[in-house]
Amino acid sequence: MSPFKKWIIVATAVLAVTAGSITGIGFVSPQIAEALRVIPFFDYLYAKDVYTANFKVIEQKQLSSPVGLEARDQGITFEMAEVYYDGIQLVLNYEVTYPESSPPITEQDAEVYYDLQLRDHEPQSISTHDFTITGDHTFVGTTRQSFGDKDLPSQLTLDMTIDAIGATKGNWDLTIPLDASKSKALTSTVYPKDLNFTYRKSLYTLEKLILGPVNTQVIVRNLYPREKLNVLLEDDKGTLYTDQGGGATNDYYYFNFTPLTALNPEPAYVTLIVTESLENGEVKRAVDRQHLNGAFPITLQGVEGGTVKVTSVDYEEKQTVVYYEASQVMSQITPLRLEEKEGQTILPNGQPVRISRDQLAFKLIFPPVQPSDRLKIVANSFSYSKDTQQFRLRIPLQ
Repeated sequence: MSPFKKWIIVATAVLAVTAGSITGIGFVSPQIAEALRVIPFFDYLYAKDVYTANFKVIEQKQLSSPVGLEARDQGITFEMAEVYYDGIQLVLNYEVTYPESSPPITEQDAEVYYDLQLRDHEPQSISTHDFTITGDHTFVGTTRQSFGDKDLPSQLTLDMTIDAIGATKGNWDLTIPLDASKSKALTSTVYPKDLNFTYRKSLYTLEKLILGPVNTQVIVRNLYPREKLNVLLEDDKGTLYTDQGGGATNDYYYFNFTPLTALNPEPAYVTLIVTESLENGEVKRAVDRQHLNGAFPITLQGVEGGTVKVTSVDYEEKQTVVYYEASQVMSQITPLRLEEKEGQTILPNGQPVRISRDQLAFKLIFPPVQPSDRLKIVANSFSYSKDTQQFRLRIPLQ
């Protein structure tokens, strides 16, 4: 598989749904709603090493909205605490409470089987969720859904159909209002003029860029015969935005990336990088392992013939911070991991964060580890053949 972004035409994520009867549904009291809001939902995701860069923005800018809806059946209460919606992404945070008389819940009990449907709209989407047990009778969940094909209105109704919680069948359906006004107030849209390009005998035009607090979306219109596109997005300081998925219709591509960075919040332009699709045999791969023995810098082989130079490591109580510099733009996406012994891999918590406007310098957060002579840092790199076709399309943002 190409290390570049793989084009996936995603289908709506659907879990099992069956009919049932609901015994209680409605708005909870303001006191309960406020209590739900202070549950550290995203902290539970951080602990699971779920990629959460955009969630931090939601928290910092208080972009989610309290919902305060609940449904009860079979003695189990499902409470929707808060929702984030911006037309591109949906985040649902909820808590489930089992009866006090029931045995302590297990991992098998901490599951919600649901279906999500936007009323009057059927966009392509992909979703995922995580559940965390928070007590003998409670667990919390976060569901993330990304939309990949059309402009959705600022206000929508979401029907969440739930037919089972753990092994218990029942009905905990909710009707959830969605409102993108908080994110829209911090979103700008750029409509480039006459930005057409031809790639592999197909003609494309760049329709618009949506620059939001949580997502950057690039929309490309296909004018004649469609090809698969592998793309990256780079700002005017050489920072590559992280891929957040996307989708396609017969007429459009939707590429989602992380938002503009705090280090460079107003770039003069961004660059769309398009690379042809390749087979596995056309990509050269390498692995470079070096001991983290305190002698810095440590130079590792990086992506596309560049290098990654580790300049220092901070061993902190709650995390390990690796600081490094990339020799060129593409080298910044070199995957790094730690190894305490062979076969024992320690993956980073999230993506690298750039820390300098003038240098390709980054920090990468890992779980806490202890320094030792056995500790290694590992870089997985790749490079394309010289014949690989690639072009760059500069998109002014003024």
